[in-house]
Amino acid sequence: MSDAWVDADKVRLDAALEEARQRGLDEDERRKAAAAANRVPRRNNRKRDPDSHARVLLSETSLPLEEISVLAGLDVYEVVALKLKMRRGG
Repeated sequence: MSDAWVDADKVRLDAALEEARQRGLDEDERRKAAAAANRVPRRNNRKRDPDSHARVLLSETSLPLEEISVLAGLDVYEVVALKLKMRRGG
């Protein structure tokens, strides 16, 4: 009895899959997967502006200029320029 039920279930499954392919359901899934693969990653809007980040690090920490430049993603000379501008109030 169970072998006949398993065989009948396989036949129903194959028939259902074939009907789904004919309706294009499988094709829709492929299109969605392709669209998801081509999607450009979103930019993180919570990420701080490099200049602003460097200014905060300069004013609130005692980190070396080299470390601040690495953390903020700026050149060391840009960090030095920001520090000097902050000294004179500009």
